[in-house]
Amino acid sequence: MKTILTLKYGEKYTSDDVNSIYEHTEGKYNYVCVTDDPKGLDPNIGIIYMEHEPEGNMEKLKLFQFNFGGPILYLDLDVRIQKPIDHLFDYCGENPIICYTWWKDKKDKMPIGDYPYRDKFPLSNYNSSIMMWNDATHIWNHYNKNPDEYIVKYPYGDDTFLYHEGFTFEHLPNSEVYSYLYAGRKYRPEFTICLLNGQDRHPEIAKEYDELCMHQVGH
Repeated sequence: MKTILTLKYGEKYTSDDVNSIYEHTEGKYNYVCVTDDPKGLDPNIGIIYMEHEPEGNMEKLKLFQFNFGGPILYLDLDVRIQKPIDHLFDYCGENPIICYTWWKDKKDKMPIGDYPYRDKFPLSNYNSSIMMWNDATHIWNHYNKNPDEYIVKYPYGDDTFLYHEGFTFEHLPNSEVYSYLYAGRKYRPEFTICLLNGQDRHPEIAKEYDELCMHQVGH
């Protein structure tokens, strides 16, 4: 059973964002949304209730405790699916998969284990907007032993925890995923998924991408 897993908490995203992923993948998988507010979700989407921690930034790590009897594809709610995704499940093997930031310049890369609190360098080469696993309970168990310690150690969030704690990840090929912002704000239809990361600094890019995508597809 192939599962698409999403996470919705707080007020940043809505049930429409979850339902959009369901619609764009034609409803042909098992769908589960972990949320603190299931109102408005498509009835075909399974719900796991999870209390939101307003001061936390490690919610995604809780997802690794789940196993649905087959490969899991986790998607952030700011991704845009551009092509059929069924082949992505073929990448899922023994090790979990996470999106690597292929789009960053080499000079911006952060060596594993080099973790100074320096804002001028990115603190992770991972982007957890897309992750896959068959069984990744070892990650959850590792975090759950000392959650308070890791929240202090990694104030920038789950990406840095996943990058620096010694886990073995595989990566999706750089031909599958691109970042709209780091691609020069261009619509790249040859990729399977587009990431709209960077909205904290550029909140306009989601609307910009959607309008550009609609124009490109229309022609």
